[in-house]
Amino acid sequence: MKEGSEGHRSRAAGRLQTAPPMTVVHGQGACALLQVEETVYDCRRCARGRLLNERTALNASVYRPEELILRNIFDQYSQPENRITHALMSALQEDRKLLGLFLREIIGIKPPCEPNKLNVLEQQYPGEEQPSEEEAERRGIPDGWIFDNEGWCVFIESKVLSKFEADQIRRHRRTAERRGFNEITAVAIIANAPAIRPSETAVIEWRNVYAWLCRHAATSAWALRAAQYLEIAEAKLVEDEKFVEGTLTTFSGFPFGHDHPFTYLEGKRVLALALGELRGRRDLCKQLAMNPKAPGRPAITGRQGDAVWDFLSLAPAGEIENFTKYPHLTLGVIAQAVEALVTVPNAVNSTMRRKLIGLGEDGFQQLALRVLENLKPLLRSYPGATPWCRGIQRRYPSQRAVPFVDARIEFDLRTAVPESGLPKVQPRWLSAAYSSFVHKEGSNYQMQMGVVFRYDRCSELRSVNSLDLIAAAWLACKPLVDLSQ
Repeated sequence: MKEGSEGHRSRAAGRLQTAPPMTVVHGQGACALLQVEETVYDCRRCARGRLLNERTALNASVYRPEELILRNIFDQYSQPENRITHALMSALQEDRKLLGLFLREIIGIKPPCEPNKLNVLEQQYPGEEQPSEEEAERRGIPDGWIFDNEGWCVFIESKVLSKFEADQIRRHRRTAERRGFNEITAVAIIANAPAIRPSETAVIEWRNVYAWLCRHAATSAWALRAAQYLEIAEAKLVEDEKFVEGTLTTFSGFPFGHDHPFTYLEGKRVLALALGELRGRRDLCKQLAMNPKAPGRPAITGRQGDAVWDFLSLAPAGEIENFTKYPHLTLGVIAQAVEALVTVPNAVNSTMRRKLIGLGEDGFQQLALRVLENLKPLLRSYPGATPWCRGIQRRYPSQRAVPFVDARIEFDLRTAVPESGLPKVQPRWLSAAYSSFVHKEGSNYQMQMGVVFRYDRCSELRSVNSLDLIAAAWLACKPLVDLSQ
């Protein structure tokens, strides 16, 4: 281990904090370089050799060589809600131009003076010493205050996991009045908008705050840090299964690639956001009978995998619990690609199974040709997209266990098309996948058909418009979906 010579100081949430010396750690491939002056730490690998990208390492304000850990500067509270609020309030405290934009663009008010003359507090009443986190929770102190010295204030109540209550806003307003404020703006920042909004209160969703932070990230380092922390916090809440309603962020594309390695935690977060948006698409509901109210997988398990997937159900309203009897729209986010596939599950209903078997190999090939014909506009516009077919035989040691894959066949669907150019035709791949479904012999076998979008071949994945590509891939598979009806 080699250490730098002098310690440095870093700013966080308006306070100067002592930071450890610049440190370079060697051993087992680990290397971490900290630039404390800028509070941005370029940490590529932790002590266990796990690759850390900039989004994870950014803003690490505590680095102890003896413990070999990284800690985000916003992780100064024990409760997730307080940490998330701390990220926003710290950004507003440190970047006063951002504070002015927040008041005008998010809350919709004009501050009474220059933003650099305003006071910013969190978990604290104006004029009092800052209480402990536990005491602040017990006393019900607003999560944030922005105020001047002439009776103007904005108080902020933040909700992420707990339920929003209008009575809490009214109590905070009375408290502000007792403390001499006469021009009061109440703000509630919540994960999911309530059905009934309280009067005289600006109700803002965290996802809108995140989108606003992203818009200003190019010109404000603190906006970037706060936005990235919302992503990290949301991923942790999703992983811990605490986040069951609402979101902190919005879908902005699939960010993975050689410069942004896939992680299971971030993949799970992006997957949930993408499916949340896709559930609202009318074309999927109308043409494929997608049920937007049906849940996806009962549980998404695993922490160290290189893939995460979920689905949109095509089961009718009365058959939601029997979703495995119907094909579903599977979205997979994996280490190298995004997959948009229609899955025909092992236990598919007898109607669809009978129709599939009745097609015969020639009929199934004609079905594949119709899917490819539907995909032509997508493939012309996005050459990096690959039409795909897959068959998998699996067995499960238990209901929630990771399955054993006993056999897998997957191939470019264009191999089933005579004279299609590249790739060269080989119809036996399609024949093998289809025959394995027809003659399952008691095995657990499912088929999938759709499109694979590789990160290195399809840069459009990093855009919010990538959801149009996903939907187009599913819609092209309508000839397969129609067999279930």
